[in-house]
Amino acid sequence: MGKETVKTRNWYNMFEISSLIQKALRRRDAEMAYFAANELIPHYRNYLWKRLLTVSAEDCYDMVTGRIMELHNLDVSQPDQANRKHIAVAVSTLLNVRKNRDGDYFACNLFNSRDKADISKYVPNPVFDITCSTKNGHCLYDLAECFDKSIDALDDVMSGYAANEIRVYYPNFCWNMIIRKAQSLGYDKVVYEMKALKAADEQTKRTSIIFYSKALTILLKVVKYGNADFYNHDFAYNDTIDLKSYDNKRFAIPEYVYDCHTYKGKTMKKTKEMFVVEEQTALTPHKQGEYDNCSWEHYFWLCKNGFWTEEYTPHPEKERIAELEKGNVQLNLFG
Repeated sequence: MGKETVKTRNWYNMFEISSLIQKALRRRDAEMAYFAANELIPHYRNYLWKRLLTVSAEDCYDMVTGRIMELHNLDVSQPDQANRKHIAVAVSTLLNVRKNRDGDYFACNLFNSRDKADISKYVPNPVFDITCSTKNGHCLYDLAECFDKSIDALDDVMSGYAANEIRVYYPNFCWNMIIRKAQSLGYDKVVYEMKALKAADEQTKRTSIIFYSKALTILLKVVKYGNADFYNHDFAYNDTIDLKSYDNKRFAIPEYVYDCHTYKGKTMKKTKEMFVVEEQTALTPHKQGEYDNCSWEHYFWLCKNGFWTEEYTPHPEKERIAELEKGNVQLNLFG
């Protein structure tokens, strides 16, 4: 791979700048965030949007993915790609929005179905139907019922299990199930955000589970508190930032960039345990989350022992999967 494919506008290492944009947004470090975004725009514009969408789900308390998707759609539809205003507004929005890492915690610790779980608490008489089986051998519709009931019971462990178990073979079905559950709660803005999270998942080529995880944390929180009023729906931003002013600026890369995910950070013996503590502490402005004081030991265990096993039930026939993906969850599950 040639150097030009991994360097930014001013010849910085792309992977370090990629790390910088997310960490600067977490810290509300505006100068570094605008600088990093501008560095990525010429050759990595689509990747930058992927990063911004990821931040909206991974590091933000409020339902802001819908707003970032709106700005993304405006950016990609404009004829003049030299115009950077929508990116600047997206960066400004993410700098100012309230932060916590509930979505990331859920993705790392709870959105997992590595080992088969007993779902009989929510589905007393589960059945097995090989034509609609999931990876661990459950019936798809049994798991959809399990998901619905576990959300109502505020059972984050089982709702994370059921949703991930469905997602592996049936991602569209999973999103339809999540959206239908949001519709049953009766809050239009929550439904809008679920659809935006689905769109973000599709836009980023389904390379992450973070958008599912953020969706589940929202559903659980709305059920827990009985409303969605605790979320901000109007976001502060600065629309006077001109990213062109950063074209010829150069900065030293902040030390906070170098964690266990970067080459330099690895040589410094940075660990995942250090990353979790440092990035949680850095959140600005911080809003108390549901998982701020929870242990990450399950995630560390999964890192050592694997996030999956090879003992999957064989996929149903492709035609059957396509049929199930196009269909909706049985209506009686959400009556």
